[in-house]
Amino acid sequence: MSGTPALDHLARLAGIEDGWWDFFGEWRVVPAETKRVFLAAMGLPAGDDDEVRASLRDLLARPWRRWLESVLVIEEHSAPPAISITLPHAADHQEFEWALEEELGIVHRGRFIARELRWGEEHEVDDALVHRRWLDLPALPPIGYHRLVLTGVEGQAGSGGQSAEMALIVTPARAFLPEIVADGPGAWGVATQVYALRTPDDWGVGNYGGLAELAAGTARLGASCVGVNPLHALFPSHPDRFSPYSPSSRRFLNTTYIDVEAIPEFTECQEARRMFASPGFQASLARVRGYGLIEYMDVAQLARPMLEVLYRWFRKTHLEPETTERGQAFRDFQAAGGERARNFAVFEALHEKFERDGDGYWRQWPEGLRRPGSPEVVAFATQNMERVEFFQWLQFVADRQLAAAHRAGTEAGAALGLYRDLAVGIAGDGGEAWAEQDALALGVSVGAPPDPLALKGQDWGLVPFNPITLREHAYAPFIGVMAANMRHAGALRLDHAMALQRLYWVPPGLPADQGAYVRYPVDDLFRLVALESRRNRCLVIGEDLGTVPEGFRERMDRMGIFAYRVMVFEKIEDGRIRPPSRFDVQALAIFATHDLPSARGWWGGKDIDQREKLDLYPRADQAAEERDARHRDRIAMVAALAGEGLLDGRSEEGGGFPSSGVLTDAQAVELAAAAHAYLGRSAARLAMVQMEDAMGLDLQMNLPGTTVQHPNWRRRFNDEVAVILKDNRILALAEGLKTRSTRRNS
Repeated sequence: MSGTPALDHLARLAGIEDGWWDFFGEWRVVPAETKRVFLAAMGLPAGDDDEVRASLRDLLARPWRRWLESVLVIEEHSAPPAISITLPHAADHQEFEWALEEELGIVHRGRFIARELRWGEEHEVDDALVHRRWLDLPALPPIGYHRLVLTGVEGQAGSGGQSAEMALIVTPARAFLPEIVADGPGAWGVATQVYALRTPDDWGVGNYGGLAELAAGTARLGASCVGVNPLHALFPSHPDRFSPYSPSSRRFLNTTYIDVEAIPEFTECQEARRMFASPGFQASLARVRGYGLIEYMDVAQLARPMLEVLYRWFRKTHLEPETTERGQAFRDFQAAGGERARNFAVFEALHEKFERDGDGYWRQWPEGLRRPGSPEVVAFATQNMERVEFFQWLQFVADRQLAAAHRAGTEAGAALGLYRDLAVGIAGDGGEAWAEQDALALGVSVGAPPDPLALKGQDWGLVPFNPITLREHAYAPFIGVMAANMRHAGALRLDHAMALQRLYWVPPGLPADQGAYVRYPVDDLFRLVALESRRNRCLVIGEDLGTVPEGFRERMDRMGIFAYRVMVFEKIEDGRIRPPSRFDVQALAIFATHDLPSARGWWGGKDIDQREKLDLYPRADQAAEERDARHRDRIAMVAALAGEGLLDGRSEEGGGFPSSGVLTDAQAVELAAAAHAYLGRSAARLAMVQMEDAMGLDLQMNLPGTTVQHPNWRRRFNDEVAVILKDNRILALAEGLKTRSTRRNS
């Protein structure tokens, strides 16, 4: 049963959908208990009928208790907006002043008597009558973030001297479209994972220096961008939490990727040089570099003491007694980051302290430390000023190295430079959850219903935004995340882009297929993405795989957001691979993703073998069904590539490309070359090549539905970046993809 009418009504108002169609075509009704859990996470208690009724009254009354809505998001070229003004009946004859403060400082003012405004409606709330009227602004301000302030004129009874404000955000109709992808197919890039890169001076994990080398090298081969896994801040005090898609904060950077030897202080500090040269340090360094898989704990134990030495040297030489040019750059970075950046550094220091004491989850900390800005938190930050500043310095170093990597690509000719990735959510015990807890739905997690990649559904353990309070915060947390991830980037991929419209929430302690979809203010969120895209001159790509709401892809296309087209999923009516000419134009095309095996592994069905071995199938016969489907897909792939003259389509017995079995090294390279030549011919304006496919490797960076059962996010490439850039396989792929720019310029 779905519950009482009042509970169902409250759930619908809060955005909880009544049910959903599963992968097998069955309608799944959301149970009442799930609704109660989700409502509580939104700040609407619904444990019993009395609580439901009280929460329903509260939610319906909220818009009537404030003079102004918290935010209005409107597209440019719209008519001047009408602003909803809600005032007590007693204020009908009072005078009010409004001031529209534009982002660039221009202020527009006006006055009105409440009863003279255009009538709306009336309502009784908290035993008082309120009237809603409409204030028609004379003009629409330009694109940007503006503020409307409403003030009761002094000297009057009732509302004199009181004020309210709302954010007025004017957005473009479409997101930014770089010239390289504006006119037709012509751009291509390389997709990789930073941690997988090897360089002569890495410390057991890929770093921003290796990314800079790859960005410049691939740009010289003709690439327009290098796509990377999310660079979000993880948990320095808990190094074995290394999934880039389960971050502590999406507003700050992963400091594990810092290129230690590239920090200027490394060449200046004698203590650091002696530590580095010691036999013990060199032995540890050789050990972590030689691991087959990344051992993040060992990497951290090696790098952290060195970073602390370098920070102390930085303070001594660049901040004390006088501030040098580099020291001033750090101070400017601190000032630009503002309160949120300082709060994150304070969290890092607190998390380090409590993780050491065995309880790193902020909700278990002493009451006074559970919110930023409390007297106890302020006191802790003051008493531990240098430790807090150490974490700010780490962000400063990471930011400058990421900027250098982006610049290395663009200066070498890459039109887009870096192409970053934004995770769909955050860890509930991380710094962003601590800082933005009022805008989040704590106590539930984000996931996905069953689909072909995870047939039991997925619980990603990520905390979602609360759609109700997010709007009440004028979307500031969402805007901040967008802006932070478009920094030092020419393109941004939105992981699970459907989150702009709805997210699948999972109740705690229940299987992932027991969740429900929760709606978000889709019009506003799309417009805000377009605004930040324009401000940062950043292409936006929406990963629109899986269950996609009706009309969502059409909205993406209308707003100038690129689709994400994965070749192995691109089928037409009769099961054939979509011909190149029929790929979506406003899209990125790629053979596979980090959640799929490489082309070689896909061909051999290694992912199916792994899922069967780990009992990830809900039915015993499902693995066999998938193997049959994969065999058909291989036949379709050979037919598609042969149809373009890229593979020999004769039967295997006749000497053609095999449609079954394990590929040899030569066959893996041949398959990758043919598949990417196919993508190169596609109508999609941006084509991407995954590094593991370019090199014919048999691996899978992440196996959905697993944690420790599979070496997710730990695999490294065997060769160093410099060697890869000279590899004949890479050079041949680059040469083949140059036809895209030829077609564009012809």
